[in-house]
Amino acid sequence: MDQLDPPKQTESSDKPVLTRLAGAGMVDPMTDRGRRKRIRLRCRGAVQGVGFRPAVHRLATGLGLSGWVLNGPDGVTIEVEGLDSDVEAFARRLPSSLPPLARLDSAEREEVPCLSEVGFTVRPSELGPRRRALVPADAALCAECRADMEDPGNRRHRYPFTTCTNCGPRFSLVHSLPYDRERTSMACFPLCPECLREYEEPLDRRFHAEPVCCPACGPRLLLRDAHGWLEAEGHAAVDGARYALAAGAIVAVKGLGGFQLGCRADSEEAVARLRERKRRPAKPFALMVRDLDAARRTVFLSSEDEALLRSPRAPVVLAPHKATSAVVAAVAPGLSDLGVMLPTTPLHVELFRGAPFESLVMTSGNHSEEPICRTNREALDRLKSLADHVLLHDRDVVRRVDDSVVRSGPDGPAVVRRARGYVPDPIGLPVESPEPVLALGGYLQATSCLAVGGEAFLSQHVGDLDGDPARSFLEEAALGLEAFLEVEARVIAVDQHPDYPSAWLGERLAASRGGRLIRLQHHLAHAAAVLAEHERFPHGEGSALAISLDGTGHGPDGTSWGGEWLFLRGRGTWRRLAHLEAIPLVGGEKAVEEPWRVAAAALAMAGQKAILSKLPMATLVSERDLDSVAGLAPQGSWPVATGAGRLFEAAGALLGLCARNTWEGEAAARLETLAASGPEAAPWPEVGLEEAPGAPGLPSARLLAAAALRAASGEDLQAVASGFHATFCRLAARLTRAVAPAECRTVALGGGCLVNRLLRAGLGAALEREGFAPLLPRAVPAGDGGLAYGQAVLAAVALADGLDGWLLEDA
Repeated sequence: MDQLDPPKQTESSDKPVLTRLAGAGMVDPMTDRGRRKRIRLRCRGAVQGVGFRPAVHRLATGLGLSGWVLNGPDGVTIEVEGLDSDVEAFARRLPSSLPPLARLDSAEREEVPCLSEVGFTVRPSELGPRRRALVPADAALCAECRADMEDPGNRRHRYPFTTCTNCGPRFSLVHSLPYDRERTSMACFPLCPECLREYEEPLDRRFHAEPVCCPACGPRLLLRDAHGWLEAEGHAAVDGARYALAAGAIVAVKGLGGFQLGCRADSEEAVARLRERKRRPAKPFALMVRDLDAARRTVFLSSEDEALLRSPRAPVVLAPHKATSAVVAAVAPGLSDLGVMLPTTPLHVELFRGAPFESLVMTSGNHSEEPICRTNREALDRLKSLADHVLLHDRDVVRRVDDSVVRSGPDGPAVVRRARGYVPDPIGLPVESPEPVLALGGYLQATSCLAVGGEAFLSQHVGDLDGDPARSFLEEAALGLEAFLEVEARVIAVDQHPDYPSAWLGERLAASRGGRLIRLQHHLAHAAAVLAEHERFPHGEGSALAISLDGTGHGPDGTSWGGEWLFLRGRGTWRRLAHLEAIPLVGGEKAVEEPWRVAAAALAMAGQKAILSKLPMATLVSERDLDSVAGLAPQGSWPVATGAGRLFEAAGALLGLCARNTWEGEAAARLETLAASGPEAAPWPEVGLEEAPGAPGLPSARLLAAAALRAASGEDLQAVASGFHATFCRLAARLTRAVAPAECRTVALGGGCLVNRLLRAGLGAALEREGFAPLLPRAVPAGDGGLAYGQAVLAAVALADGLDGWLLEDA
C-alpha cells in the first residue's frame, strides 16, 4: 500500500482522449485509460462528522464510479471502481474536494479486485477497536445555517439549534466513535420526516449531519429563574432571556460545551454584581459581540484576528481595546486588551436579535476556580447564587469544554487557552510512541495529554487545581481521552513537583494499572512543547537550545525555577546553562500573591533599601511592611526563585500598579499594559550583563533597582515600564549569546511569560540581532496549558530510545 498522491505526469498524459460512446466503453488503444480498476482508500484524520462521506459520494457519482464509503474504527474507508482514468481522477481530486471541517492526514491506497457493482452507496458504520479515528472539534455556526435562520420562509427561521455538516457540536456531543447519531446526545431526538429526508439525501448539506434537527423534532428551550421555576419555553424563553439581559440581569446560557454567565458589558452595575457573585474581583471577563462590525468598534483587529473570529474555531481573541467602545472598564480592569468572540451557536445569535446591546460579558458558568457547569441539574444547583435566570435546553453536553483564547500580536495570533474549536485535534509527536502515554500537566491552567502512535491529543482546558472539583475534572478529561481513543496508558508522565495534585493523580493511576511513572522537570517540558510544535525536537544525536520563562516551577536543586536557559541533547540528557538571578521569597507563598515583597527583597539585595519610601509602591504598602521585608531578605532562610514571572510582577508592584495579585500574573499584565500605552523606550545602559556576579545569570535585582531609581527620580512611569521590557530583552539575548553552544543557532521560547506581547516581539527581535532564530509558541499554549503536551513529547522520546526518563547533566 502507498500514500495517496497525485499521479505523476507522463508523456501519455498529454495525448487526446477518445470520446467514450454511451455504453460502449471504447478506449484509445495507445493508452491504458479504458482498463477497469478498483481501489481501496483508508482515510485518517478529521473525517467523521464533517460531511466527508457526502463529499466522497458526490465526487464518486460525478465521475460515474461505483463502490461505497463507510465510517470505521480507523477513520473512513472508501472503495471506488470504474475506468482507470476516472478512478485516478477521483484519487487526485479527493484532497481538494473536502468539506470545510474535514482534514485528511493520510490515505493508504491499495488496488483490489473489481466487483462490477452498480452505483455508489454510503454503508453503515463499521465497529471495532479504535486506533486513529477522530471526530472534529465543535464548530461555530456557519454562514449557510445563519442564512437559514434569517429566512422567514425557511422552517429553521430563528431556530436556535440549526446545524449542518459544516458547523455545530461534535466533540462536546459524541459519546463514542464511530461518529453516528445513536452514539451522540442527539440519539433521544428521532428525526421528523423532513429532517430524515435531508439526512438521507447525499446531495443535501445535512446528509448524515448527526446533530440535525428542526422545531418539529429537536431539543426544547426553557427559561427558569434562579429557584428553578419555569418562566418560558421556546422562542418566548429566548425573548425572556434577552429582556432580562437588557434590564441588567445575569443570565446563565447553555453553550456548546457547558454553561456561560452573561450580562451587559456596557453596564457598570451588572458587571460589578457579576464580579461580586463570582468572587472574581479583577480577572478580565470575555465578551461576546453581536457581529464583526461590533467587534471592530470594540477592539483593534488585524486581518488574521478577523479571520479567526469568523472561522469554525471562533475563539476568544485578545486584542487592544478601543477607547470609544461602550464596554465598561470593569470588564478588564487595568488592562489594554479585551477578549472578544462572535456568537458561536444559533442560540447566541438569537440572544442578540433586536437587542438594545451589542456586547455581553460571556464568561464560564461556574464559581471561580471550579469547572464549567455541564448538566442542567448541575447548573440549577451551582449557579443559583450567581444567575438571576437560566436559559437551558434538553440536549445533553457530553463533555464540558470552555471557550478557547487566542492573543493577537505582531507575529500573528497565538493560542493562550486551547479548548472549544481546537480539541480534540491532534498535535504531532517527534517520534512514534512505542506505547500510549498519559501526561497530566502541572498545577495551574491544567490540561492532560494522551500520546498514541505519532500523535498527541491535548485535552480541553481544565484550570487551576485549587480544589476537589477541578481535580476531579482533570481526571474526567484524562480518562475521557482514553475512553475516546479506546486505550489505557500504563506510562504516566507528571511534573517533578511532589505536591501537585496532577502528580498525585498520576501516582494513583500508575499504581492501579501496574504501570510506570515518569517525572519530568517543569521547564524542560515547556521547552519540549515549543520544539516539538516546530518539529525541531532533538532526537538521536541532535541538540537544542531553549529559554523557559514563567512564574514558578520545581527545580531539581530544591529551589523554584522560572527563568531558565536549557540545553537538550538526544538520548535523554539536558543541562541548565544559565538562569535569572535568584531572589528571596520573603513570606514564602505570600510573596507569590504579593509581588511587592519580591520588589522589596530585590532592592535590599541591590543596596537600594533606602529608596523604598520614594516609590509609587509606597502608596499601596506601608513603609513599616516594606522595611520589614527588606530587612528580612538578607537573612538567607527564605526560599529563593529565579522566576521571570516573579520579576515582571515585582516591577509592576514597584511602579504602584498592583501590590497583590488577585489572579495569576495580574501585576505583570498591568505592567505590560502600561509599557504598551506609549512610545517604545530604549534599553537602559546602566544595567549590563558583564557585571552579574557568580555563575552566568541575568541580574534581576539590579534591573529592578534601575527601574526603582528611574521611577523615584520622576521619570514617566510608562517610559520606565517600556524600558524595563526592553532592557530585559537585551540582557536575555546577550546571555543567550554568552552561554549557547556553537551548534545551536535556533532557540525555543516557552513558558507563560511568552503570552506577553511585548516580550514575544522584543525578545524575538533581540535574539535575531544576536544571530539566533527564535521559535515562538503558536498552536500550543505558551503557559502551563501546554505543559502536558511537552511532558508527552519527553516521555514518548524516552520510550522510543529505551530510556527511563530525562537525565540532568552536571553543569
